[in-house]
Amino acid sequence: MDKKFTVEESNLICIFAGESRTEVIKDISRALKHLEEDALIELSGKVLEKLNGMSDEEFARIDLTAAE
Repeated sequence: MDKKFTVEESNLICIFAGESRTEVIKDISRALKHLEEDALIELSGKVLEKLNGMSDEEFARIDLTAAE
């Protein structure tokens, strides 16, 4: 499965970069309830959907470099 992440999605994942895909999912899910901006809530939902749809091995192979 080839899940492409947008620049914004990659940046969000980098903010919550952890040791594993599961850890990133937990961290984003925990932060989600504190978000108020609709765009951030939507972005977080898309990222969680993609992360949940991939394996740990696939996650380990993606290049997550935050863009400036």
